[in-house]
Amino acid sequence: MALASIKGFWRHATYGGIYAIKSTPFGKLIGGAGPLDPDDLHDLDSYDYSTKINDWLQRALDNHEMYRVIVK
Repeated sequence: MALASIKGFWRHATYGGIYAIKSTPFGKLIGGAGPLDPDDLHDLDSYDYSTKINDWLQRALDNHEMYRVIVK
């Protein structure tokens, strides 16, 4: 049985860009989407998560440059 992934919106503290990030339950980055239009955010399941920006996202997360955004 495969474990479910965790998805969430994150904002870059310096640039302000919003990203949808998908990770394992243990915090290993799977993929990301963005930057996204903050006025047009969709359900987290509707994004195509790519590994192309994983290196950049991982550096930003490791450097505490990203913070979770709660979208209602």
